[in-house]
Amino acid sequence: MKKFLLSLGLLGAAIGAHAQTVNLGPWVQVNLNNSGALAPGYRVDNVSTVSANVAWATAFERPSGNTNYFFRTNNAAGDEFDFDAINATGSNQAFEATNISGVSATTAVVGKFGSAGGGEILRTTNGGLGWTKTTTASQFTNSASFLDFVHMFDASVGVAVGDPVGGYFEIYRTTDGGATWSRIPQSAAITPATGEAALVGSYFALGNTIWFGGASLGTNDQERVFKSTDRGVTWTVSTPTPLTETISHLAFRDAQNGIAYNTKIAGSDVTAVNVIRTSDGGATWQTITPVNNATGSFFRYAIDAVNGRFYSSGQRFPSALGNDDFGFSTSVDGINWTNIVTGGAEFFAMDLIAGANSNSAAGYGGLQTDATGVGGLYKASNIVLTGTRDKALQSALSVYPNPSNTGVFSVDLGSALKGNAQLTVVDAMGRQVKSQSVSATSVGSKAFNLDLSNEKAGVYTLQFRTDAGIATQKVVIN
Repeated sequence: MKKFLLSLGLLGAAIGAHAQTVNLGPWVQVNLNNSGALAPGYRVDNVSTVSANVAWATAFERPSGNTNYFFRTNNAAGDEFDFDAINATGSNQAFEATNISGVSATTAVVGKFGSAGGGEILRTTNGGLGWTKTTTASQFTNSASFLDFVHMFDASVGVAVGDPVGGYFEIYRTTDGGATWSRIPQSAAITPATGEAALVGSYFALGNTIWFGGASLGTNDQERVFKSTDRGVTWTVSTPTPLTETISHLAFRDAQNGIAYNTKIAGSDVTAVNVIRTSDGGATWQTITPVNNATGSFFRYAIDAVNGRFYSSGQRFPSALGNDDFGFSTSVDGINWTNIVTGGAEFFAMDLIAGANSNSAAGYGGLQTDATGVGGLYKASNIVLTGTRDKALQSALSVYPNPSNTGVFSVDLGSALKGNAQLTVVDAMGRQVKSQSVSATSVGSKAFNLDLSNEKAGVYTLQFRTDAGIATQKVVIN
């Protein structure tokens, strides 16, 4: 069901308007040197992170057009991308990409749908140089067909979910890497409620388990969440959730704990962001209200979950602080959030994986390419889970004079800094006022000056982020 995509225009003016010019903490802008021929203004709609240095993404051609293009990392560092159209012999070029599911640096699968329904699955095994349509004339071609998403669990097994056809959801599986697809029998699927369908891109996978959210034409219909624990072979469904009309985003931090939400829009205005939570694997759901303040907010464009934590990105609701309404945050319970970045991380799409250790995450996020056709993609190699302390650095950290009458501080890390660190400074409202990289090579055991002389009198928080965690110190400017 395409309905949710109709609201994407509401994001167009915001995406790319902030993040190009501000520091994004652990996120580094990539795709600045390209081998592909890029046109300007492509919005990254979906990201699939395969590994720390391999990712695929789909892109929408703005201001008019459709999502029928892809990005792919093309170097060992994972910071340069190829770009081209998603096209194959026999493919309908009027169709749009639902999402992309990367398998390796060379292999990916894309689902596509038509504005009036239908669908097809395309596959590449040579890094996007060529695509093959793998669905047949009998798959997603019924008058009621609509392909909502595809997902590859590994190099062999994948699933494709479409709206109900013939009294049950049109769900196909592949066991040969996406080369061929077979519909699961009605006995293994779920009988939909009246008017019930799936939604483009509304799914989350964790290990062998996958969930997707329902959608319907009735504005008061309570939507359900569908679940398979055996990689799409059999399915169960939740009790009706408190969300009505759509479940547009969902994520699970472990097998039991998940959050989901939808956004209500009237005209060009967002009127509500409704969030629900489950603690029984998605069988039942309850309404929650995220706490939004200067130090932590739930951002509504995209969510993900990895290593036992949720992550959100985009814009908070309701908006109040201008540019600082945009950010990237983390939470354990879906209610209380801690900002990692404020002032620009309005990723419409992101896909995180486990980082180098149990205290970190990594991945890619997407915005919009600039006037030259580069940028729009960001990479995070080490998102340290908030609250994890670099104990050695915290013990060694000393800042003086504190308070300072001039706003200039001397920062001493002793010899505790063993690698690189990102230093950020935020004011009492949580706004980031400074960011800089600090390396053990340049600092050594020497103190260095931190100049905040252009800032107003008040309390500020310094944060050093390293591979081991964070170290913080409050300072005062008189």
